[in-house]
Amino acid sequence: MTFLWSQVHFHVITGILILTVSTMQVSLFLDSQVVSVGCPLTGIVGVTLKEPTNIDDITVRFRGVSVTARTEKHSHSHKVEEHHIVEEHTHVDIITSLFDRPRGSIILPGEQILLFAFQVPVFSECTCLALADCDQPCRNGRSTWACQHSPEDAGLVRTGLPPTFHANSDMYVDYRVIATVNLPGMFRWNKSASCAVTVSPATVVHASDKLYVRNSGNNATEYKNVVLSAKCDKLPEEYFVPGALPKVGGLKKLFSISSKHTYVDVPLKAEMVLYNNCEASLCEQIPLELYISIQVDDISRILGILNIKLTSIKIVLESIASGCVRQHHINGQGKTLILMQQDNLDVPLAPEKSEDNVPRFRIDDKVFKSIELGKNIVPDFDIISLEHRHKIGAVIGLSFNEGDSRTLTISHAFIINSGLYYDLDRNMLLPQL
Repeated sequence: MTFLWSQVHFHVITGILILTVSTMQVSLFLDSQVVSVGCPLTGIVGVTLKEPTNIDDITVRFRGVSVTARTEKHSHSHKVEEHHIVEEHTHVDIITSLFDRPRGSIILPGEQILLFAFQVPVFSECTCLALADCDQPCRNGRSTWACQHSPEDAGLVRTGLPPTFHANSDMYVDYRVIATVNLPGMFRWNKSASCAVTVSPATVVHASDKLYVRNSGNNATEYKNVVLSAKCDKLPEEYFVPGALPKVGGLKKLFSISSKHTYVDVPLKAEMVLYNNCEASLCEQIPLELYISIQVDDISRILGILNIKLTSIKIVLESIASGCVRQHHINGQGKTLILMQQDNLDVPLAPEKSEDNVPRFRIDDKVFKSIELGKNIVPDFDIISLEHRHKIGAVIGLSFNEGDSRTLTISHAFIINSGLYYDLDRNMLLPQL
């Protein structure tokens, strides 16, 4: 980023006021605007002068904060007062001087090129986050509360540096590099150039416990029961015994009596299987399988009665952010990302062989082999004042006997990390798996 600015000087010589204007250009360039914790953040500050100028200092600052905010209403004597409550945590704030001359030195016209480098910390500097409850003293302005840091040592509990994140203008984590030129005098015409930085966090583990190695056999299964209706050819009354498809109720039951068709309920159990501890890293494949089962006691109860087809499928990733300000919880709106979607499918489904002979159909392998997480997804994190979580979901479209398509949905909590791991035992980043 580049900023042009002017400084106005007033000189009095033999009773005459002389006005001079000097022009300066401040530039800031980052070698990369995406950086991982534990790695260097490097760049260049450029200062171009059009005429000799006194300079006190040239600094560069790497700062990261998290903010949650909300509006709270209070009633007092039939009056309603609104307070805008803000909680801000400073996670990193490193300032270094790039000026190697005495304060107030005169710099001749020309361009100054200054290199800088920061080591991005793995852990947050905010001591509030290491405490069980964020109940630190707060500065109470007219309508704003800002969380202060505890002056006491928070002990060995450390919170990892959170990722760059923006849910909305009231919930975000922001990192910036700011280059500033400081000038002497009562009126400090300090000007700066700023660049946003995207920080990728690390998952803190004890590598000696092998907790960072995900077990492909450790799975979780989510179930959801749904009842859909289907129109079938006329079924005899002796079909409707316990363990078979039941008749529908209401008007469709009346239609079944007088028409050439029978309407039945199809009790379904949707099944989502997630492996690897329900966890994946960015750019990894999601360990996901999808099934549906029809709740009859035997496959023979649907053979020749139900012709089942997959008509559509959509895999979505829902992210939900929430914040906490002075123990008051705020629920943020979820954002949904479509990872895969296929419509207008016409895929016949056949039941798999099973020991109990209950008809069970696998869905995922009919459409996709794998689904990969993109690199632009913000990983899960929890810093007390701001949480970010994910759910993986599937929307499955089915049709029975060439009828209209009906959909069912199922979802499960899912952990996404950046793929970086920090070993607390050896205090070092582990190589990526």
